[in-house]
Amino acid sequence: MDPILEHHYRNLAEGKAVQNEDGSVSTVYTAQIDVDGTPTLIPTVWDGQILDVEEAAQRAQQSGIKWPTAPSHQELRSYDEKLHEEMRPMSQEEAQRFLEVIRAGKRDAY
Repeated sequence: MDPILEHHYRNLAEGKAVQNEDGSVSTVYTAQIDVDGTPTLIPTVWDGQILDVEEAAQRAQQSGIKWPTAPSHQELRSYDEKLHEEMRPMSQEEAQRFLEVIRAGKRDAY
């Protein structure tokens, strides 16, 4: 699974999404940074908070996760838009079950 999508579902499963004033939730709130000259997509939502890009970049790099990259920021933006279309809203319990199924290699079963 794409690491941004996994971050989305993990934040839902662990109750670490940000509750917005309008009733929606934020689980990744992506940003693009350059890592060694390569456009890289990272989440800015960590531990139930939306971090500024600099702090989010530090967390993303310290995580050891290989975040999505692309040859250009435009291509990365297109990829990010597709990822957000795949993000399904679900309850904490549903997200926990979903991740269990994914980790068991049975995504088609969900």
